[in-house]
Amino acid sequence: MRQRSISAIGIVIVGLVPALIGGPVFAIAFTAIALAAFHEVMPLVGITRQLDRWFGYGLVVLAGLLAWIAPDGRYFPLLITIGVLIPLIATVFQPDRSPDLRDWASIIGATFYLALPAFAAIALRGTQGSVDRDWFQALADAMPGSNRTAEGLGLFLMALLITWMSDTAAYLVGKSIGRTKLIPRVSPNKTVEGALGGLVAAAITAVLCVVGFGLGINPLAAAVFGIVIGAIGMLGDLSESMLKRRAGVKDSGTLIPGHGGMLDRIDALIFVIAVTWALLPMLTA
Repeated sequence: MRQRSISAIGIVIVGLVPALIGGPVFAIAFTAIALAAFHEVMPLVGITRQLDRWFGYGLVVLAGLLAWIAPDGRYFPLLITIGVLIPLIATVFQPDRSPDLRDWASIIGATFYLALPAFAAIALRGTQGSVDRDWFQALADAMPGSNRTAEGLGLFLMALLITWMSDTAAYLVGKSIGRTKLIPRVSPNKTVEGALGGLVAAAITAVLCVVGFGLGINPLAAAVFGIVIGAIGMLGDLSESMLKRRAGVKDSGTLIPGHGGMLDRIDALIFVIAVTWALLPMLTA
């Protein structure tokens, strides 16, 4: 328990402090987190060729770099093009065996599983704009790497808090009153009651973040957004459970003592971050 508690504090420091600072510090930190998680994904999906492994590492780094250079997303189509075409070329011209498009699909799926959230997280945190709460604006302005990104900080923290609170509520509600299994063949411990508790917590957290951070989003829209994001987070959790079940392992890795691997800690967050960034034009319209 002591080891688990120490690890939990370390996770918060590694994840939250760079998010508060923003700028290149956050870009480097989240890219490193995504690289660690990608390293754990490869054996789960059966990627063994060194060429495929290094392509995945390279695309994750490129995603972080392009998002930091242009948080407005102008280089996102370039990332998609590179991520799709290069594995296809490598699959068609691989010398050791006949081309198999399933290899191509596996490489794309595993790589974008972490490259897309890396791009989305850094672009989301780099969103420029002010907020309506003086205390939060002052907090963002005091950070050395923020560069007028109070809105980006608020949006990222909202996604982070929704993920944490939804997951915590789902666990507590499921543990106390959960009876009906959600998808037992994928994750036998998750219940319908827990999932509903998580969605309620996600909606409440979204509204509190919008009001508390001064994000200028309609509270009703925030509640709906929270429910959607809460469901997306659960999908991310279930997706990783499916990968681990397929590979016959309990944890994605052993990087974090008492907590398993990096992917075990961010499985829901990476889905939440990607969808939050994708919905950003609707949220801030």
